Amino acid sequence: MTARILSMAAGLLMAGTLLTAHAAEVDYKLLPNFGVSVGEPFPLDALVDPEGKATGRDRWLGKRVLINFYTRHCAPCIKEVPKLNEVMKRRGDIHVLAITPDSGVEAAKYAKQHGLNWPVAADAESLLFKQLKVMAFPAFALLDDKGRLMATVQANQLGGEDGHATVAGIETWLDTQLAKAAN
Repeated sequence: MTARILSMAAGLLMAGTLLTAHAAEVDYKLLPNFGVSVGEPFPLDALVDPEGKATGRDRWLGKRVLINFYTRHCAPCIKEVPKLNEVMKRRGDIHVLAITPDSGVEAAKYAKQHGLNWPVAADAESLLFKQLKVMAFPAFALLDDKGRLMATVQANQLGGEDGHATVAGIETWLDTQLAKAAN
């Protein structure tokens, strides 16, 4: 019995090592023509909550921020909600923030209907389409603890065979970006 447990533990350790090595090999593509370059400050001051109140840049500083770009018309975005709730629960080192072009009323309804457990910035049509040039949803951005862009990615790069992001895919991307920043 002990030999079997040791064998299983060794197998899990080896699988974890292989997954980590694989994560380092993944070549994530940045969002094309994104309006903020890696290392530049993200326009956090432009964000308002669904009630129309400025969220304030300082609210997002001190931790890394995983931003989910979504719209209410995006079926894959809806499928990601429970996955992002799980990532948020598991990753105390990261804030999660959704940014949508939808109106405040629509964003509040979406958050309630689909169970978003993280803040939403609404009415961001100009920011998303004109300034950032986000052309497809869902997508992600990662900011450092000072609000500077670390990376972007289309959600379909973070998932399973169905093209939807998974918890493991999101966390692998996060870990890959954080490892790059540490080097």
